[in-house]
Amino acid sequence: MHIVYVATDVFGSKLNYELEFPMQPTVAEMIRQIETVFTQEQMMRNPGTTPYKVAKLNVVDEVTEDWVEVLTQSQLRNYCQVYSFQPHSTQLTESQGHIPAAVKPRHLQGAGVAMAASPTPLPLQPVTPIHNYTSTASIAALQQPVAPVSLPVHHSTPGVAQVRLLPQDASHDEKVRACFEGLDANANRVLELDEMKRGFQMFGMDFTQTTVDDLFRKGDRDGDGVISFPEWQRFAELYPTMLDSLYYRLKSHWEIVASKNELDQLAGIAPQIQEQERAAKGAFDQCQLDADESDRRVEEMDRAVADAQHRQRLAEEGAREMSRDVERAEQRRQECDRHMAGERERERQAVLASQHSARDLDNAQRKLAQVHSAISEAEAAERRAAQMLADAQRELQRLRGVADQANADVAMAADKHNKLVNDVPTRALEELNARMAQAEADLAASAAKEQEMLAAAQAQAQQTRDLQRAQEEAVGNAALIRERQEPARQRWIQVQRQLEDHQRDLASKEGGLAQEISQKRLLHSQEKNLVEEEVRLREQRESLEEKEGALRHAHTSFFKPSKSIQRHHSTF
Repeated sequence: MHIVYVATDVFGSKLNYELEFPMQPTVAEMIRQIETVFTQEQMMRNPGTTPYKVAKLNVVDEVTEDWVEVLTQSQLRNYCQVYSFQPHSTQLTESQGHIPAAVKPRHLQGAGVAMAASPTPLPLQPVTPIHNYTSTASIAALQQPVAPVSLPVHHSTPGVAQVRLLPQDASHDEKVRACFEGLDANANRVLELDEMKRGFQMFGMDFTQTTVDDLFRKGDRDGDGVISFPEWQRFAELYPTMLDSLYYRLKSHWEIVASKNELDQLAGIAPQIQEQERAAKGAFDQCQLDADESDRRVEEMDRAVADAQHRQRLAEEGAREMSRDVERAEQRRQECDRHMAGERERERQAVLASQHSARDLDNAQRKLAQVHSAISEAEAAERRAAQMLADAQRELQRLRGVADQANADVAMAADKHNKLVNDVPTRALEELNARMAQAEADLAASAAKEQEMLAAAQAQAQQTRDLQRAQEEAVGNAALIRERQEPARQRWIQVQRQLEDHQRDLASKEGGLAQEISQKRLLHSQEKNLVEEEVRLREQRESLEEKEGALRHAHTSFFKPSKSIQRHHSTF
């Protein structure tokens, strides 16, 4: 539990409330709690008023012991004193003044009263109040819990209404009144025999029944069966040693009861501190588990990012290889284009040569037709002119020679034409066309595969970027978890120290109480002899006084003259 004392000015009066938090609050949580508590206080005093607002907070610095403004969570120490300022307005002006001791808020005081009435409350040390807001304050005093307003009721001690501590240097009258009130169990202002018996027995004065009856009889001067306070005062005058012993035993009794109450309360608080220690350790362990899980996730993300980067490098290398393949296919296509252009040029040249050969063949055929026509004319001429037979025969012979030569030329031209036609590279052209088509198909396939590889590389790059962003988020989450882990560890260490301090305090108080009880018992045993001796001396004194009274009476009776003698002397 983390406790902070908060003071402020509400309708011109200073209030100082004790606010509890499960752990050290942040500045924002502190402001929200202050505004909630003091808004409820203002509503209880003046319904309909505006809500309470915090302008700034000041706290006592543990080094300089001066008031400084609250800026960070670390300034809100356990049991620190904080002053809350409201926004300045014409209706509200902060004024210096005494800051009272811290108490619980009014809407929680019912729970505080119920706690004060419990059988074993915790007696706490009071906080030294700050008398002026601008003055320095004691840090050690501010770090102490607030004392309860009223003394707690103790129900386990018969004959006593409430636990109260008696002064060491009390006067005789204070001792008389304290012992009388301590023995008066029913608070009816008189002591009864049973009350005296129970009181003597409770305070360790082990008188016998006869002694107690005799003491009560001596105290009850008027014989009404009870000892009034004036009779008790006279009884205390008769037995001063018994009064001192009874007073200090009563004082020791209440001190032991208060110590036992404190030990019981400390023992009751121990499970709460242990529970807080377990909760703090659980929170720290959970933070440790979260940190380990975050580290594991960061490692997984690192491996995933490294794997994605490796795949991305492979995809980029594949894309570059495909680009090189496309370039090579393009080069092959360009080479095929060059070969195709050469073959087409050669084809064009072959076609031109074939056309020239066809023209030559046509000329030869026309010449042959002319020769045949000439032969026909010659044969006609031979038939028409016999006389010209010799000339005609010679001419026919010559023309036949020319015809043979023409036939030879025609055959030669036809052979040349056929040779030229056969020399046209149709098969090579077809092969080049096929190679060209294959090259274009390979180029298209390479381009498509290149696009696929580029798309895969882009997708892998996007995945890598996503993994890198996830890795950065995981690293950020791990850093946040580490930041929360350290306050949890500090909280656990703090609660452990509180538990150890509490256990040492409890053991020290138990040892001190046992030693005190042992010393008191030894002292009571020594006092018992003195008190019994005082009772015996008082009895002896009373016995001697009774004997002295009897002797005085006998002496007076012996020396007192009779009435007859007195009459005789009077008439003489």
